Amino acid sequence: MKHSEMVDLMIIGGGMVGLTLAAALRDTGLHIVLIERAEPSVHQSLGIDCRVSAIVRGNVEMLEAIGAWQHLQQPSPIAAMRVWDDQHDGGIRFDALEIERDCLGQMVENSRLIAALRTLLLRSDTVELCCPATVTSVAWRREAVAVVLGDGRRLHAPLVVGADGAHSWLRAQAGIDLWSHDFEQQGIVATIKPQRHHQQVAYQRFLPTGPLALLPMADGLCSMVWSAHAPRATALMALDDDGFLQDLNLAFGPQLGQLEECGRRAAFPLTTRLAKHLVRPRLALIGDAAHTIHPLAGLGVNLGLRDAMVLAREIADAHRFGEDYGTMEVLRQYRNQRLPDVLAVMASMEGMHHLFTSTLPGVAALRGLGMRLVGNSGAIKQMLMRNSTGLTLPVPRVV
Repeated sequence: MKHSEMVDLMIIGGGMVGLTLAAALRDTGLHIVLIERAEPSVHQSLGIDCRVSAIVRGNVEMLEAIGAWQHLQQPSPIAAMRVWDDQHDGGIRFDALEIERDCLGQMVENSRLIAALRTLLLRSDTVELCCPATVTSVAWRREAVAVVLGDGRRLHAPLVVGADGAHSWLRAQAGIDLWSHDFEQQGIVATIKPQRHHQQVAYQRFLPTGPLALLPMADGLCSMVWSAHAPRATALMALDDDGFLQDLNLAFGPQLGQLEECGRRAAFPLTTRLAKHLVRPRLALIGDAAHTIHPLAGLGVNLGLRDAMVLAREIADAHRFGEDYGTMEVLRQYRNQRLPDVLAVMASMEGMHHLFTSTLPGVAALRGLGMRLVGNSGAIKQMLMRNSTGLTLPVPRVV
């Protein structure tokens, strides 16, 4: 048996959120061990990772401040966004110039952002990246958390952070249950080549069966996210590429001309989840381990990045004043800061989903009227844009 090593922080999960937490804390002097079970896999569609994220402007500024954005290859800015309701008249255009920014956010391939964060951490003497590595056991004790890795290595730390995704192993080991809602939908993702260049505009059309989004990527390509009720999604996935493109063109419309080519498709079930406890003594959950939401606004990973930065600030402040950051006194501050943002976004996504899939008489007309009112109300529209892009939220840019 190997002897036990005392470290300052253990992070289970080396995706974008776990890496961001480690990157934010790398200059605090803490000895951080980040444990990831496998190298990130890349599933390409027309040469682009199927898994992409829309990083809102506020979080781009955060990643710039911690030094990660500079290492990112081929981000694609979202200069504007067009949203409309099925075939009805009216819609809203959101333009970055209205909030005095060059973009609303940036589209990134998940694998490229992970690579950028890893590049940053590999230059650090205080962060140890263990990958591939597995955790075989975890035990919470009064003064520390004890973890045993698959190679027999034993680690102790004042705090362990779960950043290991929606099916979090660490969350299960802690006995934390979930509130969940199955939308009975699937999200279909693929890369699409349109006839006309997207001009850095993101498009989202709300269909009766769920939203369809085409998001701008490099070289004029678009990342597609099509949410549909499970039977419809299953039927769409069963089509060959020509049949799928035919249905896609009918559903999306002529805004980008003919949608000419579709890359490899993938589908995943859509479920909202919220951990019943974001923190326990010597445990904190961040990112998808803490919550997942409907992807109709692309805000899921942004919530996780904000989790990472708020938790990093609480850990750094406690460490600076010699406090034990694994105690509930410190961890409650992280929870109390994050819950309002998380609950507000989850509620708005649930509300939008029900509003735009409702078949009740008159609802479509009310939706159209509401969209026109928001589109013509400059102050309200700007407030919505600043909030949705994370520019007004009390999230630290640096630690």
